[in-house]
Amino acid sequence: MYFTVVIPLYNKEKYILRAINSVLNQTHCDYEIIIVDDGSTDLSWDKVNDLNNPKIRIFQQENAGVSAARNKGISNANFDYIAFLDADDEWTPTFLETINRLINLYPMNGAYATSYEVIRKDGFSDPATKKNSFKPNWEGIVGDYFKESIKTPLISASSVVIPKEVFDKIGGFPLEITRGEDLDMWCRIALNYDIVFSNKSLATYYNDIENTATQKKIEYNKSFMSYVEDILKNEKKKGETSVYFEEYMISRLIQKARFLISQSNNKEARALLWRYRKTKRNRKTLLKAYLSSFKLVRLLSAKVK
Repeated sequence: MYFTVVIPLYNKEKYILRAINSVLNQTHCDYEIIIVDDGSTDLSWDKVNDLNNPKIRIFQQENAGVSAARNKGISNANFDYIAFLDADDEWTPTFLETINRLINLYPMNGAYATSYEVIRKDGFSDPATKKNSFKPNWEGIVGDYFKESIKTPLISASSVVIPKEVFDKIGGFPLEITRGEDLDMWCRIALNYDIVFSNKSLATYYNDIENTATQKKIEYNKSFMSYVEDILKNEKKKGETSVYFEEYMISRLIQKARFLISQSNNKEARALLWRYRKTKRNRKTLLKAYLSSFKLVRLLSAKVK
């Protein structure tokens, strides 16, 4: 099996070689690497341009965002399976070998992924495996992606391989949003396909990296959470959604409410939470968010006095 590894790159001069080396060190060697420099202003371009490896192809574009960079990589891929790796993350050596085995065992599915670990700012490792219901080292077709993603996403942008034909059906990464674009993609895939998963942590997501995208003030209208409720309503109209899909989307709506509260839009947040008060799996977090809106109001009132 041959893979195209797409690495979107924007101002990651300190980390890009680590990401690339984690691909070059794979035990499965049938792949190409496409690096899409999204208008970096540091030395990222110089770092990758100096590489002399026949497996690596480099593209450069004006800054257009990570979705545009990923889509450019997809459109230039020579192979049918697209793997994604962010420029500040890395794989363990057996990531592609594991994915290759999963594709052979479970062909014709929408995505193939492994678990991952998050390295926090304090250096602590937080494995995503502890937040799903699978046994250690479990592999197979996921019964319900949304059930397993209520607490934390089952898939990360550095732990997934997607058949190229899937993008032909559901489209590429959304250009209109700049935050949560990966969640939008996993959601669309899970609504149309089965997902194959290995509960081995074979990718590392570094949460301590200076990520320009997360440092910017959230543009609400360009975030996944801004239209989560519309997605939920539209899918419910079709009458084919599972209870876990609804609970997953409610968990995203609670995040939206928290954001609204942080912006002092307490009434709007409470109205949103009240609409989904009958949730079963998110009851405690919803109630906590609801009560926090009143607490913040009191704190702000006290400051004014």
